[in-house]
Amino acid sequence: MSESWGECINNSSSGAGLACQKVLINLLSVPLSITIIVGNLAIIVGIIGNRRLHNTTNYYMLSLLLAGLFTGIILPSLARMSFKSQFAFQACFIFHLFPNFIFLSFLSNLLVVQYNRYACIIHPFHYGVSWIHKYVPVVVLTTWVLPLLFASLPLIGWNNWSPDNETCFFKYVFPHAYIYLEIYGLLIPSILAITAMIGRILHVARGQMKAIKKMHRAVQSNSTALEQQLDFKYAKCIIGFFFIFLVCWVPYIVFIHVSYFVKDSGHGHRIHIILSSLGTSSAALIPFVMVLNNKEYFELWRKVFQKVFQCCAKMPNVN
Repeated sequence: MSESWGECINNSSSGAGLACQKVLINLLSVPLSITIIVGNLAIIVGIIGNRRLHNTTNYYMLSLLLAGLFTGIILPSLARMSFKSQFAFQACFIFHLFPNFIFLSFLSNLLVVQYNRYACIIHPFHYGVSWIHKYVPVVVLTTWVLPLLFASLPLIGWNNWSPDNETCFFKYVFPHAYIYLEIYGLLIPSILAITAMIGRILHVARGQMKAIKKMHRAVQSNSTALEQQLDFKYAKCIIGFFFIFLVCWVPYIVFIHVSYFVKDSGHGHRIHIILSSLGTSSAALIPFVMVLNNKEYFELWRKVFQKVFQCCAKMPNVN
């Protein structure tokens, strides 16, 4: 593979350029896709196999992980949208609309998961009677149906397709107005809303931490150890917040802005491939960051590995 990439760099012909771009797609998107798929499957099995995790919060998390699983599956196809192909009308629209639907579903599920946490922490006494807690099936269905409806708009007429088109290209499927509406009417507001809710939760957690410290000081004169533990946990939350925004969201925001303005040249295609692979996969890593500190999600796998190690230890050594 490395030799193929080296040959690509030294060969500037158009045919070799197309082959190089496909090699680059495989180098970037395939490993990231496999990582996202395996990670989501592992957490899904961990939730299903642990009855203590069968609650409202994790039902929403399961829907998000399912959307993340599909995001990993369609990741290699995102980079290939910058190429012109010979798909017919129906196949062309499915090739472009299905990935768009999947990622919009991922974003809507992420928004619901974050709002569920926000409602539980900010309004704990009203959470049990809130719509986010009472109508889980309806909310989950909505997170998939609304993105499907929006993603289907080009198929029912809002597109730039012409009967004279001999090739399939994303600019023929998505008009500029549709792209601007999706970016600035759906994607960016959703990302800002998620960020604002996380910031509000951290602010409330900071206030609760100060109250705990004050109560502990009133009972015990020496509370340095507890305060250090609380400060450490809060620092981890702050780091996680900036990690999600800077490492997960910023590459995706850059991708959706740059990918529609690069020129249709070899260099422009390479930029699109890199940004689509890294940007989309970075956003798809957010569920992993959200569950990383919760050992219950990995309890089932811990027990499985323990049993495997015990069975291996009991096996007789054969010299």
